[in-house]
Amino acid sequence: MALLFIYAVFVLGASGFQVAMGVVVLLAGWEWARLSGITRQQGRIAFAGLVGTLCYGVAIFDLQRAILWVAPILWLMALFWVIHYPTDKGWQSRFVRIVFGLLVLVSTWSAMVVLRDSNDFVVWVLLLMGLIWGADSGAYFSGKAFGKRKLAVKVSPGKSWEGVIGGVLLTQVGVAVFAAMTSLESVAWLPLAVMAFITVMTSVLGDLTESLFKRHEALKDSSQLIPGHGGVMDRVDSLTSAAPIYVLLLSFVGWV
Repeated sequence: MALLFIYAVFVLGASGFQVAMGVVVLLAGWEWARLSGITRQQGRIAFAGLVGTLCYGVAIFDLQRAILWVAPILWLMALFWVIHYPTDKGWQSRFVRIVFGLLVLVSTWSAMVVLRDSNDFVVWVLLLMGLIWGADSGAYFSGKAFGKRKLAVKVSPGKSWEGVIGGVLLTQVGVAVFAAMTSLESVAWLPLAVMAFITVMTSVLGDLTESLFKRHEALKDSSQLIPGHGGVMDRVDSLTSAAPIYVLLLSFVGWV
């Protein structure tokens, strides 16, 4: 998957990159249908097709930037669900989960397309992936070594506050190095550090939200598309939450 990602970033043109990201969200859509309670294969394929149709419509009407503004609402809702699990049951409605999934996947695709159209695409997309991977790695090692206080024990018992802090610290070190070494004009450390912190915390929320839906459906993995690693959503759950917020923040400070 890393090789495919590198190929998409460094080799594919804008149209090819859009298609590649479209394939990712289609596969993720097929899996999300199951997380939404759709068990029949025809229904899952139809859901994935609807995700693709919406992405195509967004592209036709050039709504990629506009759709990103849905993301803060979506993830504030998800934060409420995670905090109030299992007492709050509003999200358990199949309709709510379907609409939520559609908007999450379309906004993720839109975020990646907006990034691809920026002048410094490679820099910003690699920073995004670095923040997500750095947060995951820092959380894993810090959680293993120091984890005691559970982050959301009823949603994902393995995650701890110490792990989150470790992920934040690792990514902040990375951002400081990036700010010191970058040749991009107008990129200052403080707004970059704030942006990185918000992106990392949102990526954690994306992971927790998928865990919430999997727990409700009694699933260990989103699918078995990647043998030994689960499904596509298990690999991109953090990206689906972090990417739209990250691109919005880049746009807000005028870097994209």
